[in-house]
Amino acid sequence: MMMTANAESQSTELEYTIKNDPTYTVEIPAKINIAKEGSDMTIKASNVNYLDDQKVSVSIAGTSYFRNQMVLTNAETRAVMRYQIVKPDGTVIETKGDSVNGTEVAAFTKDGEVTNKVLPVELPSSTTGNYSGTITFNIGLVDAK
Repeated sequence: MMMTANAESQSTELEYTIKNDPTYTVEIPAKINIAKEGSDMTIKASNVNYLDDQKVSVSIAGTSYFRNQMVLTNAETRAVMRYQIVKPDGTVIETKGDSVNGTEVAAFTKDGEVTNKVLPVELPSSTTGNYSGTITFNIGLVDAK
């Protein structure tokens, strides 16, 4: 501590800030029956608070198909059919050789919702029947930049 000989007293101003931990709730549909023309997949965020310079990111973690491809399968015939997710800005998310894991499908800095469209990619050679699959999402905080 440094003191000046002619000073009567010295002081140091101290500060401390208590921050709240980030909070958020994200709702993702449990099931979507995909129509030929596509179906809405609405992701909602609520109670979004105290994010600082971060955002709540919802991204693809994987699928139920080999190498996490965006594919639906027919349990009876073992036939496969690709599907796409189309974001509100028109960006198409699909697997064409590349993995889509880590691709962001929605982001929030406040309460709100994002509605993407899920489209089947039905080819002339597609086999009739019921197709199904699952897609898993990561939900977490990332830098908002």
